[in-house]
Amino acid sequence: MATMLMDRLLRATREELARTLEAFCREVGAAESSILLPVGDTELVFFASTNPALMQPGAPRVPIMASFSGIAFRTGQTVAVADAASQASHYKAVDDLVGSKTREFAAVPFADRVVLGVLTLMNRATRNQGASSPFTIAELRSAGVLGGEIASAITLFAGITGATSHGDEPAQGFDRELTADLARLNDQERRIVRAVVSALIENRAE
Repeated sequence: MATMLMDRLLRATREELARTLEAFCREVGAAESSILLPVGDTELVFFASTNPALMQPGAPRVPIMASFSGIAFRTGQTVAVADAASQASHYKAVDDLVGSKTREFAAVPFADRVVLGVLTLMNRATRNQGASSPFTIAELRSAGVLGGEIASAITLFAGITGATSHGDEPAQGFDRELTADLARLNDQERRIVRAVVSALIENRAE
């Protein structure tokens, strides 16, 4: 029962975040977007993505010490490049899996006291005669705002499930603070919480 519940909570949260990313891609003109979270001290995993291939168990883990996303996670600074695939720091295993080359790319870290993960943008949805069109400062700022909302949702999810952002140790829940935390959520974060609550209710009904 507990394992089934955890699976449903995880699936509901990932699916809701993927829908959020799809809407954000339309807003900034990106082809794809993902959320990566750390596992242990050396790798990032795809927690949510607009690309279904990256939501599968076989999706590659991204090395923290050898990727643009890892640089953003380690430093807490946004990384944005116009032609990622041509640079040494690009982790090409993801391109190999999805079958397309990464051109425009941005990795935006998000934090709640400490860096929790990275939001990525990959390629322009439309191209102008093949010319590169890097993500703008305004678009990266918007990604930073969304990242802040995601950080709050990830922290809440971890508190409910007893998981940590690193995925390798149980954490203390925050039941005593749950009501106050819910009151501080904005509309976007509440959508994610509603998806999680729906999974709880569905599990109870069976």
